[in-house]
Amino acid sequence: MRYSLPVLALALGLAACGSTNDRAPTFRGGAGGDAAYGRGLRALEAGRIDQANEYFACAAQFGGGYEVAWYYAGTTALELAEAGGEDAEGYREDGEYYLTTSGLAGWGASQAALAEYYHAQGNADEAVYWTMLYTNNVREMSLGLTRMDTETITEIRDSVSAEQFAETQLRAQQFVPQRIPPGRPSEECNAAIQGDRARDESDRPQRAVRPQRTSPPNQRRGQPGSPY
Repeated sequence: MRYSLPVLALALGLAACGSTNDRAPTFRGGAGGDAAYGRGLRALEAGRIDQANEYFACAAQFGGGYEVAWYYAGTTALELAEAGGEDAEGYREDGEYYLTTSGLAGWGASQAALAEYYHAQGNADEAVYWTMLYTNNVREMSLGLTRMDTETITEIRDSVSAEQFAETQLRAQQFVPQRIPPGRPSEECNAAIQGDRARDESDRPQRAVRPQRTSPPNQRRGQPGSPY
């Protein structure tokens, strides 16, 4: 049975956090979050997922305005989780945390990633919830962005009963974006930024441990794609 997804224009009116168009934030090559984010992109393009995760997690520590870094910190963490290893479960928790934080801030790419992630995990309620938020995201609609194909959206919304759908719809209607507050980068983060200025990315040693989250995972908590 199919159900129409409600339009939550008022609730999602604050969803345009971060960049305001469909282009990546300008990387100025300086210190701080821009440097960490730019290095994360270069590491991701080079296939160094663990290094990319470290840098995106660092950029996320700079708080609001770096929702795209939170998105990438989440998707790279989930990719590392899928690779297995003793840190796999920790990476999975990190991925859910970063994506949920930015998704709750109204970042459409994170909402779409969470919808597909929970669908793959068999969590129909969460999959429908994040699909509702994504398909009614005002910023995404205004930019004409399409991150989820119609077939997947239909499959997700048809995976719950009418009663479950109504309950999730009510929950979605109560959604209010939660802005990410200003962050306080850790010493490890600052050292990673400042210590690499004189060295090429390829000279950096591989990390042996996961970077720390930007805050305790006390909130409800993929596949990388265009985050804009």
